[in-house]
Amino acid sequence: MALEAFTPDEVNPCAGKDLDLQIGPRRLAFTSETFILSSSLPNFHFHAVTAYDILRSRGVPLGKRDYEGRLRTRSA
Repeated sequence: MALEAFTPDEVNPCAGKDLDLQIGPRRLAFTSETFILSSSLPNFHFHAVTAYDILRSRGVPLGKRDYEGRLRTRSA
């Protein structure tokens, strides 16, 4: 997987960094964390749910467990 190529030492310095986005005349000021939490994750979930809904509406036999994925329980 592409993310496995990164080490913690390469990624951790990004924490807390300023991230400014210019969208037309509008400037949005984020930190790396606030961008992920307020933009990236909601956008990802919106598209995942929309794809899931479209597939179900077309008769693909998907259920709640297909969307949620594997349960991550602690080891005994």
